[in-house]
Order: sequence, then structure tokens, then C-alpha cells
Amino acid sequence: MAPSKLRKIAMKKLPLASFLGLTLLTAATACGGKGDDGDSGDVGDAHPQLDEWKMVVDKLPFPIEGDGKINTITIGRKEYNGNFANRGHVEVYFDLDQPVITVEMRIFDFDSDLNFNGDDQGMNDGTKNLISLWAYKTSSNPMKPDKMDIEDDCTDGTWKDGCSVFVYYAGQTQPVRSGADLRVHLPKAYRGKLNVETEDNTGEQDYPRPGNVTIEGWCSSGEVRMAAGTAKVKMCRDLQVAPTCDPADIMACETFKDEMGKDAAWSNACPCPADIYGQVKVYSLEPWAANITVDVPDDLWLNVNISNDSPDKPNPCLPKLENCKGDAVCEPVKNSDYSYSGEFNYPSTAAASGAGFNLTALSSGCGPVEVSVAPEDWTPDAVPMPEDHGFVKVCTGCL
Repeated sequence: MAPSKLRKIAMKKLPLASFLGLTLLTAATACGGKGDDGDSGDVGDAHPQLDEWKMVVDKLPFPIEGDGKINTITIGRKEYNGNFANRGHVEVYFDLDQPVITVEMRIFDFDSDLNFNGDDQGMNDGTKNLISLWAYKTSSNPMKPDKMDIEDDCTDGTWKDGCSVFVYYAGQTQPVRSGADLRVHLPKAYRGKLNVETEDNTGEQDYPRPGNVTIEGWCSSGEVRMAAGTAKVKMCRDLQVAPTCDPADIMACETFKDEMGKDAAWSNACPCPADIYGQVKVYSLEPWAANITVDVPDDLWLNVNISNDSPDKPNPCLPKLENCKGDAVCEPVKNSDYSYSGEFNYPSTAAASGAGFNLTALSSGCGPVEVSVAPEDWTPDAVPMPEDHGFVKVCTGCL
């Protein structure tokens, strides 16, 4: 759909402020549109292609205690050196009873059937057959698999601490309209860090595809970085102030007494030091407007900060701290119309106010984001429709 047609539709359906934002977004999308990966810009019979989910790591050992214990795992990243971009959805489920990891991939592209399938009359392999899993232990930027140390291959034998799950394109430059969704299943008992990152697939202006993030059962610390997609994050119901602290020490902190025998729960003198308290941050990079919902249990010492940091104010993207009711359990603070904080279940005067498990959720923008229909419903005249993004919410029991 030509940008001019989209703008006409937007003018009919959106208020002026939203229309202006959509116009800027459409222009930005067009700048990274057809032709960026070396083609002529004429996609001909090209259309959205979405493969089936494929198992790429099947119940590989994932140590959560003892030697080789996993302390950090990273899933997804932005493009680096013309490669390694998933540009898609990331799903993480803490639902495995055994200490194993499972990874699935679902490849997508905007291309013709011939090129995507890569199996017709000597056609080249196409995008589908050139995209694969990249999973290595590294503290630097990723390199091609043949440049990586074979001992750092996370899929060989047992998963390793510090491994990353990325997407690799075995060609000169990854096409701007391609990528893969990632779905990872982890042990319920994992308490190490989780880092997630994704970006949007906006290289095709007729089929924009924001990268969404879904996490369920998260019981530890970490960070989620995204662009203009939607994040739905459900923390586990038995979340602890210090997820990596020994359970016996957590109990000792909860029942800690001072020298006078008075309640001093979570005093700095208790066995779980403050530097291992849990921290989670879910946010969109500037200037992107993301919808973010985080579902937390409200029965632990929890400090929440939520905001919309768009520089364009006033706007309708007011954050919601729904489970902070202003009673003895939680004291909400309105920093501004676009920023709220709340401290749940402050344990005792011996505890450091503002500490506990810390959660930050923020959107860096507010405005319309173009979202396409499902691939099977797409037609050449399909119009990507705008959704309002930039809304941040923290709640209990809403996901």
C-alpha cells in the first residue's frame, strides 16, 4: 500500500495529533523499505511468508545448580554487521520441571514462494534455508559460526553459562524483510538472569511487523529491550526479594530480629545482601512506543517505577499502577501524569526504603504503530492499520 493511501485512511480515522505521528512513522518506515537489501524495490509476486515452528534445541541439559550452573541467558538481539537480527517475536516460558532447555524458531520473510521454499527448478536456497540458530557463549559481539570457538557452542552437550540465542543468516547480508520468531522453554527453578531483546520488522512498508515479547513464570532478574511491539510479562507467583539467595536465608531475612528482639525484617544485617535483590527492567528504546504489561504478585517487598517518557506531551499514554491501592500494603507516588511509583509491603523500619525487588517498566514514546494482518489474510491492497502504543501497566492477576 502506498504511503499516500495510508495517510488518507489515517486522516479519516485518527485525531490530528495521531495523524501527524503516523505521517512521521510512515516516512521513517519508507526510508528503510524496499530496496535496502539490494533489490530494485519491485517485489512483484512477493507476499508475507511465515514458516512453521521448528525445534532447534530439544531438551538439552541446562544446569541450575552445582558445577556449570547457568547464571545468565540472552535471547534475541538487534542487527549487527548486517546479520544476527531476529526482528521478530520472543517468547520465554519457565514451564519445565527438569533442568533442560528447549528452543524453537519460526522463520518469516516477505518474498515469493519460489525463493522462500528454495526448492524449485534450481532456484537459490532462499532466505528460509539460510537462516538458522546461533547459540554460543560470548562476551563480545557475535561472529560467523566458523569464527567462533567450538568449545563455546551451546548446543554441544550441555548448555553453558553466558550463552546467547540469536538468529544467523548464512549469506552476505541478511535481507531487511526477514527474521525469525524465537520460543524458549526454561526450567521453572531457574533463578539466573534473563536478557531479551528484539526489534521490529519494518523493512517492508506494506507488511510492518512489530516484535512482541511474551514471558511467563519469570522468577528472577533481567532486562527486556524492545522497539514498538507489545510486551506481556508475567512474573512467577512465588517471586522472592532476592531470587538467588538460599531459601533458608530468605526465611531468616523475613523473620529477622534486631539486638532488642524487635522486628527487623530485611535488615542489612540479614543473610541476603542487598546487592543480590532482584531487578527487572522492561522498556522500549528511544523513540519507540511500546505497550507493556507486567503482572506481579503483590505479596512481597516490591518497588515499582512505571512511566511514559515520550517528549511529546500532552499525550494519552498515562501509565497505570493498578495493584497499588494506597492502603498499608502499598503507598503510590504520582511523580507526574506520566510517572508513578509504589512500594509494596515495606517489611520493617530496619529495611532500606526503596529497595526490595525492583521493577521498572517504561515506554519511550506514545503514538500509532502500524500492524499488519496475519500472512494468510494479506492481499496486495492490504492496509497496515495503526494501533495506539505507549501504554504501560503493572497489575496483579491481569495476564
